[in-house]
Amino acid sequence: MNLDDIYRLLQNIIRLGTVAEVRHKRPARVRVQTGDLLTAWRPWVELRAGDTNTWNPPTVGEQVVLLSPGGDLASAIVLTGVDQDAIPHPSENSDETVTLYRDGAREAYNHATGALTITGIKSLYVEAADSVHFKTKKITLDAPQSTSTGKHTVEDLLSYLAGMAGKNGKGNKTTITGDITHVGGDLSSNGVVVHLHVHTGVQPGGSNTGGPAQ
Repeated sequence: MNLDDIYRLLQNIIRLGTVAEVRHKRPARVRVQTGDLLTAWRPWVELRAGDTNTWNPPTVGEQVVLLSPGGDLASAIVLTGVDQDAIPHPSENSDETVTLYRDGAREAYNHATGALTITGIKSLYVEAADSVHFKTKKITLDAPQSTSTGKHTVEDLLSYLAGMAGKNGKGNKTTITGDITHVGGDLSSNGVVVHLHVHTGVQPGGSNTGGPAQ
């Protein structure tokens, strides 16, 4: 091996390049353009690749580093995530850690304020086999319509501001135990307003009353 071959191998040990093609099907691989050379299909470095396994494939045009043992590009490993001016950062705030996705969805955590913000997504799905526990001082649900299933228990005061409507279903009945206080407005049952409801033919000590006045 002459000096030119040794120099070439040394140059190939670490090279910059850009992703030219991505193959997502197993085995997942990329081809990298580095100078005038286009590599064969090579694996990239994931965050984890064992029992814990991540999937975050490179994209075409992403700048990468080729690590080639012995200077042989045919055995290169692709290290992703090298900064480049052509693709601007999703933030310039030193207090933020941000992930920007290709469809515009953005996940940002601000270390100074302690706020985690996720925007631009279309849906969120969480499945837990046993339970989900939220512990906080306040929860605000801002949705024109929401639906929940199953039994629900409210352990503290239940308040509502825009009325309440519902119906018995699945053979259940509505039961309220304890005092009920009604203030203002009409309270009606089957079309009869309770506080306007009167009985006729009532005698003191009698056991029967007349029907309601409609």
